Amino acid sequence: MKKIFAFVAASLMLVSLVSCDKKGGNDPEPEVANFEIQVSNVEAKSVSVKVVPADVNVTYYWDIFEASEAAKMTDAQIAEAFKENFDEVIAYYAQYGYTLTYDSLLVKGENSYDFSKLEPNTEYVVVALELDENIAAKGTSVRKTFKTLEEKEDPVPADMTFNIAVDSITFSGAYIAVTPSNNEATYYWSIYKSEAIAGLTDAQLCAGFKSEIEQTIEYYGYYGYDLTFEDFLSKGPDAYKYNSLEANTAYTVVAVAMGSLGTCAGAVAKYNFETPELVAESTEDITIENAKMADACDANGWWQMMAINADSTFYLTVSPVEAATVEGSYTIDDMDADFTYVLLDKEDKYKFAKLDVEVAVDGENFTFTGTGIAMNAVEYHFNISGIVEVSQASAAPARAAMKAPAAKSLKAIKKGNLAAKKNKFVSEKLYNR
Repeated sequence: MKKIFAFVAASLMLVSLVSCDKKGGNDPEPEVANFEIQVSNVEAKSVSVKVVPADVNVTYYWDIFEASEAAKMTDAQIAEAFKENFDEVIAYYAQYGYTLTYDSLLVKGENSYDFSKLEPNTEYVVVALELDENIAAKGTSVRKTFKTLEEKEDPVPADMTFNIAVDSITFSGAYIAVTPSNNEATYYWSIYKSEAIAGLTDAQLCAGFKSEIEQTIEYYGYYGYDLTFEDFLSKGPDAYKYNSLEANTAYTVVAVAMGSLGTCAGAVAKYNFETPELVAESTEDITIENAKMADACDANGWWQMMAINADSTFYLTVSPVEAATVEGSYTIDDMDADFTYVLLDKEDKYKFAKLDVEVAVDGENFTFTGTGIAMNAVEYHFNISGIVEVSQASAAPARAAMKAPAAKSLKAIKKGNLAAKKNKFVSEKLYNR
């Protein structure tokens, strides 16, 4: 069932009351509705809703459903949908040791909320329903229908051209500046490995750009961020310094005029460059006996780690943690090099650009051997051995277990848009109690 409260508007949505016109003559006086529902500021993806109960002591809940779904649902089914949502929220918070109850998620009195995640040109129904302590329906629901507006996209010029400059190229980064011929029109630009987009037509590239932006918007929407296509578009000269590129790799910078809904116009401009090969400037031997290997989870729960340490002087972190808990031999290819780095003396952190190592686990013993060139241009020669010691790392909740999108998808966000775009998403209000 497609309903808008996704982990939703639970405890924070307040609701209102609808009065009926009195009829003249000797017609019987109709009962006053339990709720007045006020709908305002209807746009393509947003709406403001206010719910006012006739009795401020009434315990109830309300939310928005797509009209086609709500039409099939009885009040008992609406109540069951609310209950399922409440159960999800209660279970989620239980992971952190918090105890929520149905009582704490129900609302009383006037309640309002500004939605911003609706679909354009779609009919919705606001449903307000009195509920008992077991989240069963009491009385009859009050429903109010509205339709969001069609989403419109301002056209962008198809004759827009771009001057792309790439400077300060190193084995791990580059400074990229894009200057459009029209400073008033919006455009999209980013960087990709050349092999990833080789042979694609402009139409295929634009479809890929749009899909990538949509997926990133959806991903961050899951965490309560209200991003739009415009957050990924530029206007006028723009630049960004990348510092996590791969050595000895061909890249292509792309730029194309793009409207606020992701529609491209004109040709896709391209600029190719290559990062140089990483050459070690010095070497260092790291030979440690009696080391300890432990698994752990980082503070955000986004990836797992394997830590090697001895005498509090050397730490190596790679992903995933399985190498520390399953017997056998593992090369770095089995792990995630994107999250591999070394900490020397607990202070200096270096991400590896090249790794040729093997981890071997035999019972309680392990060895870590091989070489690696870190981003500080030092080639390390590893010969580490010791025992496996599994730590009790706190498990991350499922909602936080996803990795962040690739850096190329986050250019706009890295420039500061994300912090400014966090909204009062319903699930945010419900989960961050």
